Amino acid sequence: MIETIINIIANIFSIFGITIDAKKLPEKFQNKKFRNICFIMLIFICCALILFLHMQKQKSIFITKVILSDDSLTMSTGDTHHLTATVLYSDDSTNNRVLWNSSNSTVAAIDQNGLITALANGNTTIIAQASKNNASELAECTITVKSPPSGYSISANQIGKGSHAYVYVMPYDDNITNIIIYGKAPSGILYTPDIDENNFYSFNECGIWTIYASIENDAGIYEAHKPEDFITIEVTKVVNILDDSFKMYDNIIQQLVP
Repeated sequence: MIETIINIIANIFSIFGITIDAKKLPEKFQNKKFRNICFIMLIFICCALILFLHMQKQKSIFITKVILSDDSLTMSTGDTHHLTATVLYSDDSTNNRVLWNSSNSTVAAIDQNGLITALANGNTTIIAQASKNNASELAECTITVKSPPSGYSISANQIGKGSHAYVYVMPYDDNITNIIIYGKAPSGILYTPDIDENNFYSFNECGIWTIYASIENDAGIYEAHKPEDFITIEVTKVVNILDDSFKMYDNIIQQLVP
C-alpha cells in the first residue's frame, strides 16, 4: 500500500517535469517541507479532479421544458402584467433564467424582468428562451391588447323649451357594447333614462339639466370628464306629450263636428 502511494506521488511530480526516484521517496518524507509540498499538490489534484467531474456532469444536463405563468393574456392599453418563467432541467433542478422577447413590441413590450406593458391594439407573442450546452427551449404567451373607448360626441334636439328631447351619443370607436345616458336634474337628482330606438327622452323638472354619457367595450369604460362630454338643456315647462297629443286630437274633432 505504501509503495503504491509512493508511486502515485512520483507520478504526480513527473507531470510537472520533476523526476523523483521512488526508492528515495521514503527518505524524502522525513523532510517536513517535502511532505507539505506533497500535501498541497495532492489537494490541488483532488480539486482539479472534482472540478473536471463537475464540468463533465454539467455538460450532460439539458433543458426539458420552459413553463410560463400564463399561456395567454388579454390586456388594455396602458396595463402592465408580470410574467414569470420556470426552466426545468434533466437533473430535476430549476431556475428562472430566460431571455424575454416580444414578436411585436409596438403592441406589447416586455423587459428582462418579465414585465409586460400593453401599448396598442393588436396581437403579439411573448417568447421566453432558455439555453444550456448549445441547446435551447422556448415557451410562448399570446397577448391580445384592446383599447378602452376613447370618447364620444353628444348632441340634443329639444322640442321647443319643453320637457322632451332627442339625445344622440356618437362614440368615436366602433366596438362599443353599451351606452348609458345620464341626466342630472336641477334638483341634483341623477337619472339614467332608458334609451329607445328614437333616442327620445323626457325630463320631469323645470330648470337646467346636464346631460352626459358613459360608453363601454370589452376593454373598459369611458366616463365623461371633458367639457365637450357634457351638454345642458333648459326645460321651462314639464308637459306630458301624450296629454298634449290627446288635447290636439280633441280640438281637431271638435272643429270637424258641427
